[in-house]
Amino acid sequence: MNSTAMNNVTTIAPHQDAHNLAIAQLWRNRWANRVNALANCIEHLVVDHDMTEANAELVAIQAYAELESTNQLASIDVDATTSSVVVLRTEGGRPVVFTALDLMRVLEQARNDGRAVVVDRDRRRPVVLEH
Repeated sequence: MNSTAMNNVTTIAPHQDAHNLAIAQLWRNRWANRVNALANCIEHLVVDHDMTEANAELVAIQAYAELESTNQLASIDVDATTSSVVVLRTEGGRPVVFTALDLMRVLEQARNDGRAVVVDRDRRRPVVLEH
């Protein structure tokens, strides 16, 4: 091959943003329970990619939710959701409304059932609901 042809080839550098890094790490831990998968992902982002812990938490949570929602008919309607209400769209687009009070009641019931688990016990956050 001549040198002119080689100069026309652009090398594609592997680039991964934080979300893709989290997805890849969670995929590696896909058989772990929610708490362990998130804890491992947060640690990976902080230690191996120099993220702040708060940013790593948020990225890991969002990535976990994305993976978990794959092939689900229900989704959160981000256009209808506000700081006061989360709108879940079930099959057929039916809206289900969760106010902050509704979600606090779900959290309290999960605590009572022992299903509300802290990922990082030292920092006492984030809290996830185990199934």
